[in-house]
Amino acid sequence: MTHTGEFHLERVTQLLRDRYDHSFSAPDNPAADDQTLKAVISFASRIQDQDIQRELLLFYLNCSPVIQEYLRAETPLGKGPFLGA
Repeated sequence: MTHTGEFHLERVTQLLRDRYDHSFSAPDNPAADDQTLKAVISFASRIQDQDIQRELLLFYLNCSPVIQEYLRAETPLGKGPFLGA
């Protein structure tokens, strides 16, 4: 993941924490990190908040094509009109 992608993911999680009092914790376990990422994206993709949607889109656009494909396959990003393939 790029530094810019990490920045936007941090912004998404900060906005979710500040506006919706919803936080996500990521233990030092790579498998848990995947689950946390999926949880953040699943929650953020359902919220109709322009700032969160913008940061989520910027996060997605700043990921490598491999990570984008993973996100489309493993999260709600690939299902429905938000970022359908």
